Amino acid sequence: MVMERVRRLALNGMDTNNALRSAIAPLLRLVRTRATRFALLSLTAVLSACCIQVSMIDVPPLEAAIPRVYTIAAHRGVLRRGTLPDNSLAAIRQSVEAGVPFIEVDVRRSDDGELFLFHDGSFQRGNSEAPPELRERPIQSLSRRERESVYLDDAHTQTVPTLAQALELVRGSNSTLQLDLKGESDLLTTSTLDLVLSKHQLAQVLVQIRSPERVGLVRTRYPSARILARCRSMEDLRSVLQHKVEFVELERWISSDAIALAHASGANVLINVAGTRLDEPTTWKYFRTRGVDSITTDRADLFR
Repeated sequence: MVMERVRRLALNGMDTNNALRSAIAPLLRLVRTRATRFALLSLTAVLSACCIQVSMIDVPPLEAAIPRVYTIAAHRGVLRRGTLPDNSLAAIRQSVEAGVPFIEVDVRRSDDGELFLFHDGSFQRGNSEAPPELRERPIQSLSRRERESVYLDDAHTQTVPTLAQALELVRGSNSTLQLDLKGESDLLTTSTLDLVLSKHQLAQVLVQIRSPERVGLVRTRYPSARILARCRSMEDLRSVLQHKVEFVELERWISSDAIALAHASGANVLINVAGTRLDEPTTWKYFRTRGVDSITTDRADLFR
């Protein structure tokens, strides 16, 4: 019964240790003797270790290697998932103040050409407080005025920010905005980088590109752009490494050969574990000791 509750809590995003403590809390309230309470707490520690081992079953076997750098990215701008709205100015500001090296945000382009931050393709219950008439409409079809009528939090303090506002928050800091282009296209990519270039902030932006062909386009048009190439195969990896990329994201097909090839070409390796059972420091350590340079996480507050 306890382990099933742990499983449900973990699937809902709670880390292993907190899930175990939450699951066992009702039993602790029923126990009156100190010895029995101590025994249950000891059992929690043992079960935690077991759960971590089970989670590692999902991790591909990798050979030991030394990372080129040691860094981390805050998923959707949030220092710790659930504390502030995703992609909000409040979340980005908190991550900047905490000194998070990379702050990953989701960039979209409206039909009228404005660049803004939001993950999903529409406003829905659960991702925003939106007027009924705006829900489920394609988010790119909404005007800036309509987007500004939507709140990201129950207190109605956070609205959908523009990319320009996010760029101002990181200006002069040690943080880099890691831009995930939603609905990636040549138009979205060039519009984004043109804005960044106009703000003189190419050095503070890492743009994520999925298409190997588009990586070449970006490198030609914006020679100083910092690129994170998202690779779906070894063929993609070999292709993008011809264009001087700073990072490659190897996703779930990651292998020791791919890590070695990236490092030999001067690129850093990133893996995204946000929203999975692998998003905990024990698993981070495994990847670090296998040569992974950066991890996108929902728990950037734990980065040391």
